[in-house]
Amino acid sequence: MSSSKEPPYLKNPITKEDISKIQKIFSVLENDPQSYDFLEPVDYITLNLLDYPTIIKHPMDLGTAKKNLLNNKYPTFQDFLNDIDLIWKNCRTYNMQGSDIVKMANHLEKVFKRQMEKQFKNYNNNLNNSNSKSNSKNNNNKDNNNIGNNSDLTMTEKMNLTEKIRILSNEGLTQVVKLIMDECPDGIEDIDSEKLQIKVDLIDHKTYDMLLELIEKENNENKNK
Repeated sequence: MSSSKEPPYLKNPITKEDISKIQKIFSVLENDPQSYDFLEPVDYITLNLLDYPTIIKHPMDLGTAKKNLLNNKYPTFQDFLNDIDLIWKNCRTYNMQGSDIVKMANHLEKVFKRQMEKQFKNYNNNLNNSNSKSNSKNNNNKDNNNIGNNSDLTMTEKMNLTEKIRILSNEGLTQVVKLIMDECPDGIEDIDSEKLQIKVDLIDHKTYDMLLELIEKENNENKNK
């Protein structure tokens, strides 16, 4: 019998009973009209998304996750949840925030969580407890890493970054937005379905350094064209 202190659906192996419940969840997702683009791997060649494998290092889709589940590829419940979460994360990383496909991913993520709560008692509480512990560890690490380092950008750095972003090409700007969304989501504000705003004041130093490197690479590539 597992300890009451241990989240039963995160660290424990997935049982046959669990698989039966998860199959019901997959059935709900598969029958959702908005799930069509998430049922199989992204066919980036047919769709002419030639940069997809460069940006998305670990592709995942509902069909692959289901096959992995039925073939016992997930040692624990957490491993399964990580792959499901990767589906929505990949979508938000590659596509612009506010786009139809991202809205579909957000919708399906909510459907999945509701179904998990329906099929597994205390799922949401267990997940929140696990995330709280993880976030606490991450925050402690960040505090330790930031000792003696100011994580806020100086006014000069903010102005420098703003000017560099202002003169970027559309392609370069897209790459900048994707990097910020992946590394520092608070640095992007969704104004409406077609407009995004980069919040330079909320960008941390790590992301700032990555942005400068990306922008320099973009500028060098443009010079060589």
